[in-house]
Amino acid sequence: MIQRFNPYLLVLLSAILLSSCGTLREAPSRPGTAQLTSEEVKTYERRLGMPLTGKENPELIREVSAWMGTPYRYGGSTKTGADCSGFVWSVYRDVYGISIPRTTTGMISESQRVRQRRLREGDLVFFRTKGIKISHVGIYLGNGHFVHTSTSRGVIINELDEDYYARRFRRGGRFW
Repeated sequence: MIQRFNPYLLVLLSAILLSSCGTLREAPSRPGTAQLTSEEVKTYERRLGMPLTGKENPELIREVSAWMGTPYRYGGSTKTGADCSGFVWSVYRDVYGISIPRTTTGMISESQRVRQRRLREGDLVFFRTKGIKISHVGIYLGNGHFVHTSTSRGVIINELDEDYYARRFRRGGRFW
């Protein structure tokens, strides 16, 4: 039996495919989250050691604050100890509700490349800290600040223009 080609099916499939790709979205946030209150801004500025505007993603700021000081643990991904990619993986799961690769290498290969001057809150920042390949990842928080896991000090916030990180920055990455 010979099947006839249905042109309406082709139009429908084309519409679905075209509507599902090609546009960039803002960093996802949990529904119904309000902006940080002025009191929260002051509290989190002290805790994080960085200036806030109050327009930041409140879920990201609260989550990062809860991780501050978590010790470094190779292969870890919990608040009892985490390595850089385990920390980033956990924050993305809990704040954005999306699953990203667990390793730095996987994050590099599956994220969309972003130039440093185009970084947005929630983007990943990749560094070459040893050898010739990218070996470290953090999350960009805005205004030149990023959060990551240091082997000596645990989860901390640094600035991209600090000499150590400025020399080692390789690229940004985005998953939305």
